[in-house]
Amino acid sequence: MITFEHDTGRAQAAVTSAQRRGLPVPDEIQATAAMVQVALDAAHMKAPSRPTIDDVPSTPEELAALIEERAHAQRIAASHREIASDYLEPIARRYNQLVRDQVPGWIRALQPEFNGLVKQLRPLARKLPASLDKNWLDWNDPAISTPWARVEGIALQLDQILRDRADMVKASDLKGEHVIDRDLYAVAKLPDPTVTGVAQHHMRTHIGPEMRQWKELGRDPVRRWVHLVRSEYLTIELATPDEVRERAVVRDRWYEGIAVRGIAPVPTQKALKAIETALRG
Repeated sequence: MITFEHDTGRAQAAVTSAQRRGLPVPDEIQATAAMVQVALDAAHMKAPSRPTIDDVPSTPEELAALIEERAHAQRIAASHREIASDYLEPIARRYNQLVRDQVPGWIRALQPEFNGLVKQLRPLARKLPASLDKNWLDWNDPAISTPWARVEGIALQLDQILRDRADMVKASDLKGEHVIDRDLYAVAKLPDPTVTGVAQHHMRTHIGPEMRQWKELGRDPVRRWVHLVRSEYLTIELATPDEVRERAVVRDRWYEGIAVRGIAPVPTQKALKAIETALRG
């Protein structure tokens, strides 16, 4: 019986992503994937189909021979299914573990391509108008249409890197990769909280709106990535393995400071001291 213990779908998706990016996939992974397929094929071996009227032989002797032949084929198919199922679980676990071990290195290897695309994006973003409302842009002006077209290609590539990283993460045991706003944390860092930043509501007035804007532009890759590269408070940078968790912790620290700030327009010295203690803790 095929169970979830035999599922190699996530590992296969991670390998596909690595291959798409031209990252090294060890021969052992390729060989184990082939063994998984061999076991799957054998585990799904079908018995001979039931005979029809056209299969009725001419003599009793021919019928006896056909019965013997079909019985043998059915026993072979049943044996293949049973034995292959025994092999499938350990082979699948081995394949999943081999891929899991490669994921951290693959994620680190995504950074040069990501950084190269961001380096191309920055000067192009400066050429585009401050407002990127498509309804108001002059598409007949090459000063707008040309950089927009180039940014569009870069944005799609950045989106693909983000999707590939997500596929790799699903095949891994990386910690903290399932937090809220994980897609943002995968590509951007929040500033570390400071007493001044908490006191002056930087999360509410600056950082939070920029985070929300990133999510709201999810179906608009050009504006989404230009928004991020122009951001004053979010630093665009592909997360290394386990760094998504660290970035989420930074957000939590902001809210720990906010929780003790109080509601006064100008916090008291006591509140400032409480913020400092909270951020240190």
